[in-house]
Amino acid sequence: MPRTADVVVIGDGVVGASIAYHLAAAGSRVALLARDGAFAHSATRHSAGQVRMHHGDPHDARLAALSLETFEQWPQLIGGDCGFRRTGFAFLVGDEHADRLARSVKELTELGVSTYGLTPGEFAEAQPALDLTGVAAVAYEPRSGYADPARTAAVLAGRARALGAEVVSARAGARLCRSGDLITGAVAGDETVSAGQVVVAAGAGSSGVCADAGAGLGGDGGAGLPLHARQFGWAVADSAALPGAERLCMIIDDTAGTYFRPDGPGRVLFRIPLEPTAAPEGSTRIPADAEEIGVGRALAARRLRGITAAPLVDAARADEAYTDDGRALVGPVGRHPGLYLATGFNGGGFKTAPAVGRAVADELTTGAQRPELGAYRPDRFAAGPPRPTIQRYRHM
Repeated sequence: MPRTADVVVIGDGVVGASIAYHLAAAGSRVALLARDGAFAHSATRHSAGQVRMHHGDPHDARLAALSLETFEQWPQLIGGDCGFRRTGFAFLVGDEHADRLARSVKELTELGVSTYGLTPGEFAEAQPALDLTGVAAVAYEPRSGYADPARTAAVLAGRARALGAEVVSARAGARLCRSGDLITGAVAGDETVSAGQVVVAAGAGSSGVCADAGAGLGGDGGAGLPLHARQFGWAVADSAALPGAERLCMIIDDTAGTYFRPDGPGRVLFRIPLEPTAAPEGSTRIPADAEEIGVGRALAARRLRGITAAPLVDAARADEAYTDDGRALVGPVGRHPGLYLATGFNGGGFKTAPAVGRAVADELTTGAQRPELGAYRPDRFAAGPPRPTIQRYRHM
């Protein structure tokens, strides 16, 4: 006999795990269909784990701000440990974006975010590891930092299970069950789970899940979702020999298009730029001699003294799901009752996952629309490609 649930969540990462947890906490019968409990197949596992509020899109900034308290008070609010470490976060810009940065600081302050502007000289006093040549302005968030992505997702899935959710193995992926336009459940292997709502939160795999069932957003009846897979990558280096590295905060340098942060004692993680084409299936490691690592080092070296010679510890890549307008797809699909999307976070799903999970669960259990999700409704694509969001900065 098929299993039944109120909601099926299809997803291998932190967003799906957060939704499953919050649904279970609200008393819903939940089935989470994931390929494995270690999240090895998810972009979450290789996320940079940034927890920060500053963002080019104010809607994303709001979701991140609504998530911060959960990361900060994880043991009390969720239970267990997500690995959150408060390091502070700084966003660096050149002359052309200094005024824009000041307006962003004001907007974030109005959202209740603890942030303020600094001159490069003021910031340099606290960050001796950095060369700030060419930086005109700095926005600083003292409460921000990073968390352990895989641990965060695993704890959420574990807490969901403890509250009664079923975690169903979907090693070969999952597919939707459909009756006419109605989505009635999902199948994983030889397990069928019938449900009144199915949430697709499968990242770069979400379009395939929908297309396999002939479901989609196109006004012409087209299947699949307006998502594109894009590679991201990072490397970790030994920072023991870097001067002042023990005081390093998390940095996004908009002038160079890079980021870096501490990765525990004596290590630093930095961005590796990759071509946007998808990596081969299952290929998540970047060889130590890859040309891209040298490019990433050179970008980080514009700010971080000594990183060029720092011994490499690790390097990884994964696929993120991007939309054409730069905003996620979160909400019901009008053409397919029973289908709800929470995907396409354009690289920002990790830091917003607590707020997204909480809001999605509330919508599914109460039927009320949450205002923080209003900008992300999938049906904006039904009439054709929406207008891209305005990029405020050079790289964000």
